[in-house]
Amino acid sequence: MESQCAHLETCGFFKKYQAAKDLACKGFIKLYCRGPKMNNCKRKQYREKHGEPPSDDMLPSGHMIVNKIDRE
Repeated sequence: MESQCAHLETCGFFKKYQAAKDLACKGFIKLYCRGPKMNNCKRKQYREKHGEPPSDDMLPSGHMIVNKIDRE
């Protein structure tokens, strides 16, 4: 089994969130980018189906990261 995803170097999610201190992002990277769920990555499936990568904010689970909006 590969130790990391073949798309890691070009994956927008990985490039954007690899240094994040957020435990959720670290968990997704451990499970999907370098772990047992690598072949279940919705980002990988999207890329194969559409021929282009999804939004950088699409998680490997297929959900989208929604940024909080600061309110006054």
